Amino acid sequence: MNIQEYFTRISYNKSHKDADLQTLTVIFQHHIQAIPFENLSMHCGETIELDLQSTYNKIVRKKRGGWCLESNHLLFWALQELGYDVCILGGNSYKPAERAYTAEINHILLKVVIKGNSYIVDAGFGGAYQAWQPLMLISGKDQPQIPGIFRFMEDNGTWYFEKVKRKHYIPEQSVPFTDTPELGNIRKIYTFTLEPRHINDFQELNMYLQVSPENILQKKSICSLQTTEGLYALVGWTFTKVKYNYMEDMDLVEITTLTDEEVEKTLKDKFNIVLENKLVPVNVRGLPPNLVDTSDMNLEEYFARTGYKGSLEKQDLETLTDIFQHHIRAVPFENLSIHCGEKITLELEHVYNKIVRRKRGGWCMENNQLLGWVLKCLGYDASFLGAYVFNPHQNAYATIMTHLLVKVVIDGKAYIVDGGFGVSYQMWQPMELVSGKDQPQAPGVFRFTEKNAIWYLEKMRRKQYIPNQNFSNSDLLEKKECRKVYMFSLEPRTVEDFRSQCTYLQTSPDSLFTKKSICTLQTTDGFRALIGWTLTETTYNYKENMDLVEFVTLEDEEVEKILKEKFNITLERKLVPINVKGSYTI
Repeated sequence: MNIQEYFTRISYNKSHKDADLQTLTVIFQHHIQAIPFENLSMHCGETIELDLQSTYNKIVRKKRGGWCLESNHLLFWALQELGYDVCILGGNSYKPAERAYTAEINHILLKVVIKGNSYIVDAGFGGAYQAWQPLMLISGKDQPQIPGIFRFMEDNGTWYFEKVKRKHYIPEQSVPFTDTPELGNIRKIYTFTLEPRHINDFQELNMYLQVSPENILQKKSICSLQTTEGLYALVGWTFTKVKYNYMEDMDLVEITTLTDEEVEKTLKDKFNIVLENKLVPVNVRGLPPNLVDTSDMNLEEYFARTGYKGSLEKQDLETLTDIFQHHIRAVPFENLSIHCGEKITLELEHVYNKIVRRKRGGWCMENNQLLGWVLKCLGYDASFLGAYVFNPHQNAYATIMTHLLVKVVIDGKAYIVDGGFGVSYQMWQPMELVSGKDQPQAPGVFRFTEKNAIWYLEKMRRKQYIPNQNFSNSDLLEKKECRKVYMFSLEPRTVEDFRSQCTYLQTSPDSLFTKKSICTLQTTDGFRALIGWTLTETTYNYKENMDLVEFVTLEDEEVEKILKEKFNITLERKLVPINVKGSYTI
């Protein structure tokens, strides 16, 4: 190992005679702009060794990156070689989903002392939380840098590190994606003490991070690199480019979903990484935080969206039911993106921004994914299942799994929570997963039936009173008193299992969703739906065992007004309503 080879790797060719702050800052910036924060070894069959020679060969000679244990260890060696007074510290990362710091040390950082002043030097956090300059170790002082404002707070010998974010601008949206910038504006990053550590203190952690299935680094393939004006990040198949301070107090965030073939090319073009083994990209959803803080999803903002103000102390059925009902009465089931020139994507961050910040709705893969994330963050035992929807025109269940739903287990009992079916088939309460039991709710009587490990959902409706008899034979009316809804198994699913279906449903001419523009929302006494130009408002149990169903046909110019007044939706692009009658295949 030699320092000159390291300098060649990071393209540093200036003087290094003086171990001063200016030299440290320049070397540090060259390091973070040349060496990615990445965990790709874990996802291409390689073992990460925590000895200095292995780290040096990997980063300097093979031109790879590394995570904090590697990148900061290499930087520690380089600074020691240059005569800096440097030591290793250990940090505990903040976990937004649990609103707490980790119990065990899981991060390595460096402390450098220059002329009696202490500085924190951390090249191994990556993403939007990566500082660009050494930070003076002083409590309560705002330290503005290009990525944002960083700050340390000290309390009884423990130091807390946080960052103040700017607003973001995403080009796919015509407005910044939050109108409440004060929410989630300050992001906690980690805590640490000033107790000196040795690299061997992290050997057990290094092995744990590579083998534990619960570790976020196992669930996401990550590569992030700072640039001269922002950063690049590749998490799974999602490539994000950030430009800091693109406009006053606003960062530009550009997000692209790559194909498998594009991942390898992007690693080479954007990160200068050529892997020796085949990478298997992975990005298990619902695991905040994300490396690139494009959304800083938080529960307070979600609950402000749904109007929920109840207790979160207990993960019980009562709380689940209350949260669920607020969701279905605030978040429409809708596919309007398809009919106003937008693409529906399943990235959780996109779903969150669309539903929570842009106050839109979504279909099952969006609504239930978001609901599942919320429930997991609250500590519920929640998992995804996949269903095959019944097609009344073909009198058969679909052959493709197109419906995502949530299973929640409370005190040993399983419940189905589905906030993504809409209209009259939308359950209003979690349903106990038990076969053959009638479960009466305001919309009607629901029932599961199990046969050979396959579960079938059906609903019994009431009689219907339709004042406008012109709609008595409308295909928007349910004709059968007992209606099959969908079937499913208890095999756990991930959002990845629905990617191809998501594309198919919004592009195939045989899809129900390309044939009809749909927006439906549950109310306190029924539901309303806008399908094409037809507005339906249903009141459940208007009279004994009878639902009131009212139809109105709208003019083109009325559609936008109704969306705003009845569904609280304001579209950014022009909607082209559609309601093709007749059959569909899926």
